[in-house]
Amino acid sequence: MEKYRGSPQKKWRQHQRLFLWRDVRWSARVLLFACMFVLMTPVSNVPNVVEVRARRAQEVVDNFRAALPISSDVQVALVMHEPLVFTVVPADTGKDHFRLSMEVGFLLKLDDDELRAALAHELGHVWIFTHHPYLQTERLANSIGQRLENRDSFERLYRKLWAYEGTTGVPMDELLGPREESSISATSLSGPRP
Repeated sequence: MEKYRGSPQKKWRQHQRLFLWRDVRWSARVLLFACMFVLMTPVSNVPNVVEVRARRAQEVVDNFRAALPISSDVQVALVMHEPLVFTVVPADTGKDHFRLSMEVGFLLKLDDDELRAALAHELGHVWIFTHHPYLQTERLANSIGQRLENRDSFERLYRKLWAYEGTTGVPMDELLGPREESSISATSLSGPRP
């Protein structure tokens, strides 16, 4: 049977296509709105990188305090600018509490071993302050820190620090002692990593 221009079947197909197209456009709008809503929703429950790194730093500090041993409390504090990049200072006169400040920009550049070396160095200062407060030197802090982390991590840390500060630094042996003194691994001195 031949269909003529105004057949009910042809009109019904046109009607179906029109509604289908309207449904597709409506569905696309709903989907777009839903995606925008999801993307614009704050993710307050998801910690940011800085928070994660700060928690990791505090965890390492607590483990290193137990390994040295240091009975004083050491709290990590993130700062936007610290002239010494990382530093530790007594928070009270009784040597019971210390504040370890870390510049966020530098913290985010460190891998885990370099972070451990930086924290080991700072806890070396705490150990000196609580045991021999008049003997503070960078080399002694590094010597104590190398009980916890290996020399290679310290060397990478210092190279990264000098690049961050735009300085040339000093010979590694002046900071870390001669290589033969520190050739024994940090693991053999203090057992497995805390």
